[in-house]
Amino acid sequence: MSEVSMGASAPAGPCRVLVVDDNVDSAQSMSLLLGLEGYQVECAYDGEEALHSAERFAPQVVLLDLGLPRFSGYEVARRLRAETWGDALLLVAVSGYGRERDRQAAREAGFDLHLTKPADPDEVLRVLAERQSLREAGRHASGVTATAQPDAAGAAPTASATTAQGPAGVPAPRFDAPAAGAARNA
Repeated sequence: MSEVSMGASAPAGPCRVLVVDDNVDSAQSMSLLLGLEGYQVECAYDGEEALHSAERFAPQVVLLDLGLPRFSGYEVARRLRAETWGDALLLVAVSGYGRERDRQAAREAGFDLHLTKPADPDEVLRVLAERQSLREAGRHASGVTATAQPDAAGAAPTASATTAQGPAGVPAPRFDAPAAGAARNA
């Protein structure tokens, strides 16, 4: 990918969201929901297409499934984070892979947040509405990581802090909000 498409001249306007899911119905449903809320949305249906779309579309947020053809969501996240503009992205794993080891692998690949499918539309909208404060909090925390997790009763997430390293050892924010209930496989 080149450095040209997502530099300082990225298009202004509504928040640009790239939805990546090999389940076309799921991707298009999420796209429709976000479009109705005023987001500018584009879909990709495999890892390779996601990388090309990110370069061209210059998203601010990527909602990324983990189990994709061509390149896994983990690989897509690593490649996006390796770009000069990759640190500015809010990367959200939206996947049926919801076990702790899946969430850990997502953190290690550079995701900021992990939502387990089926993702609650209100939770996705909340994350998007808070995206700027989520990214800024991570930048100002000097390596302190905010981890949003539901409390024991499954109520609203609460934050705790831990240390994390992003790509190339740079401190990066990590937000991990698994869906309440048992982990699912997909």
